[in-house]
Amino acid sequence: MKTLSDVKSDMSALYEEVRSGTCDLKIAAELANITGKYLKAAQLEFAKELYSERVATEMQKRL
Repeated sequence: MKTLSDVKSDMSALYEEVRSGTCDLKIAAELANITGKYLKAAQLEFAKELYSERVATEMQKRL
């Protein structure tokens, strides 16, 4: 799985390719769309971890 730093680097490179005209805009749009979905999935995983930790903390407080 790519790190956020990897994704930022990839998107920066893609941006430069679009600016220089070496990447087709349609391909760039699809790659950006895929990246957005990837980031959303990572965001959901992070939210799940936070929620799980919060639930575990609340359960420990009740014991």
